[in-house]
Amino acid sequence: MKKQSSIMVWLMLAAVCAGLLPDMAETVIETLTGDSLSGVLSFAVSFVTGCLGLVFFLQAVSLRFGKRTDGTEQKPDKIFCLLGCFPCLLVYLIVWYLCDHALPVLAVGYVVMKVLFTVIIVVAIVVLLVLSGLGFFCWMNSALPVPQAHPIRRYFSRIFLGIPMAVLLWAALLVPAAGLYLLQQISGEPAILLRHLVLLAGTVVMAVLLYAAMALTEKMMGKVSEEGAAASASGVSVTGRRYLPRLVMAVLCAGLFFSQNMAQITENESALLDAWLQNALIEYNIYLVSLDVGGAAAIAEEAVEQMDSALLSAEEAEQETEQDAKALKKAERNTEKIEEICEKYDIFRTDGQALAYWEQYKKYGGADTDLVEEALLLAEENPDSYQVQYVAAMIASSLTYVGAKHYDQTAEVILRCGELYESEMNPSETEWITFAKGMAQMLLDVYHEEEAADLLEELADTYGDDVELIELLAQSYERGDRAEEAYALAVEYCADHDDSPYLMYCAAVSALKQGETYASLSYTSMLASYTAACEGDDLNNCDAWLFELLEYLTLNDNAKYTGFQYDVYDDLTDEENALIDENPFFRNYLDGVYLAYNSDHLDEPEDAFDLMTEVLSENPALASAWYVCGIIASNTDDDTYTESAVVYYQRAGELNDQIPAVWYAMAKEYDRLGEYEAGIEACQKALALLPEEDHGNDWYGINIHCSNLLDKLQAAVE
Repeated sequence: MKKQSSIMVWLMLAAVCAGLLPDMAETVIETLTGDSLSGVLSFAVSFVTGCLGLVFFLQAVSLRFGKRTDGTEQKPDKIFCLLGCFPCLLVYLIVWYLCDHALPVLAVGYVVMKVLFTVIIVVAIVVLLVLSGLGFFCWMNSALPVPQAHPIRRYFSRIFLGIPMAVLLWAALLVPAAGLYLLQQISGEPAILLRHLVLLAGTVVMAVLLYAAMALTEKMMGKVSEEGAAASASGVSVTGRRYLPRLVMAVLCAGLFFSQNMAQITENESALLDAWLQNALIEYNIYLVSLDVGGAAAIAEEAVEQMDSALLSAEEAEQETEQDAKALKKAERNTEKIEEICEKYDIFRTDGQALAYWEQYKKYGGADTDLVEEALLLAEENPDSYQVQYVAAMIASSLTYVGAKHYDQTAEVILRCGELYESEMNPSETEWITFAKGMAQMLLDVYHEEEAADLLEELADTYGDDVELIELLAQSYERGDRAEEAYALAVEYCADHDDSPYLMYCAAVSALKQGETYASLSYTSMLASYTAACEGDDLNNCDAWLFELLEYLTLNDNAKYTGFQYDVYDDLTDEENALIDENPFFRNYLDGVYLAYNSDHLDEPEDAFDLMTEVLSENPALASAWYVCGIIASNTDDDTYTESAVVYYQRAGELNDQIPAVWYAMAKEYDRLGEYEAGIEACQKALALLPEEDHGNDWYGINIHCSNLLDKLQAAVE
């Protein structure tokens, strides 16, 4: 009796460490510091208390199993016992890890078929119990002074015996949490003292269940040992009785049946609604996971319909019982209960609708004006929902066109989304920087450069080595008529780094805006050298930035559209020409672009082609250089060259299919050649890259010209 009492003392200590001590320690620390614990510190507290609980539990195991088979007392080797616990701990770690990754599987199960979801849950429960029983059995066997020889082979013949033992173990672990959950459901947020009393009561139950699991394990191990000895003597295999697993499965199936059908059995509308919501994967995290399998919006829509139906039925029930005071009071309570549940799951009217918009956006590969207006209206009506703000920001910032009226409202939603993310998600520094850069890019998409700059300036002083952050800030300055600041920022970074072609471009174009031609040529030359040696994913961006600078230097379009088109080529000084000559690749590319855009020189295009041949010999993957060859061929009067223009454009399109000007130029050549259907296809590709008229991203009005050409080609085909 004394031994049993001492075992319960150690089990109580283990249970307190696992159930009560973590919450109490966190409460004390939060009270002393006046702030909530971070995720890392909270995990550390739980880990330390869990280790203490494990030590106390090992002591209880030592007392329980500390005897030889002949009855003499001897404690087991604690080191051996500690090592033996690793199979059990490994099972639990695997289970917890798979729980996170099982969410998509469960979501798929529900979306495809509710029966499949039920089957997955049943199988998961059985597998979890069997694995838990096996791990605990291995641990207990390792704790024996004289461990059984080959116990696992005989254990597998009666593996179902581990299921009730595992049920006790899981129940023990979940009792404190379950008690706290019930308390919260009854009284809302409980007082600290009441919460700790409930946890303390849970630890007592936990200790009793742990003791029962140990006792059951001892009996099972003894039974396995006896049956193994008997089997060895008789030469027959041990199969064991089958009523226990059948009983366990019957209990599981009955529990699942009643949990899912209790509402229908009792004909209680509020129970029906609550049960349906709980059994339909509507816990928030699982619900969001179903977005990846395309079912989140459908689940939300069904949930809203169910809530509306339940509310309507409850209101009708009230009207039908107006003459019966007792029945009316009961109906009113029922309506209040339904309203509480609907309020609890109001997320399906907000986040669910946002996800429906998001699925529509993904389905059609973009947004139209109606979708943007609906998303922004939902965001205005639900300013406290981070999910709604994020979806609205993503959708609205993707639609840009001349005269758009949603830019200011979209910027407000983006900034509100950032505030909610920072306050609700408690992001780490790395997470916040990544998110802030995404918000800044969306602000730039809707032409709110000042807001983007304000957001990034707060981070730039601390994270000045984050090249993406500096690039976005420089872009905010450059596009926001703050050329001096953009130039200073780009120059400062480029002085110490050579890994940002965009900042080279930014320094060049900002200098050009300020009339600093020599400085602009210096950074253009730097970008040219980078581009000549570039390959892989960065090449197309470098090529586009360099070609844009070459156009600025050689082509004077119409400044009323772009705000700053410069043609400085004819006015270059000897010093500036000498700077260009130092970089042959830059020299050849600049002269080639100049000749391509000046028809006076194309009566004899050989010189221009020779220059572009030299450029392409340095880097044959430059799509813009092939495009320039096409321009040269198109602008000649020699059929020998003009017939090859479309070939040059096709080569440019193969290297980079994201340049609208290439497809538009190709369409014009097809029109000249009479290949109207091919021209229509090229026009459609160009318009797909510029779906709306937007001079912010379409300085030369390709959308307008291409739309007119498309109408002409379609008329020719008809």
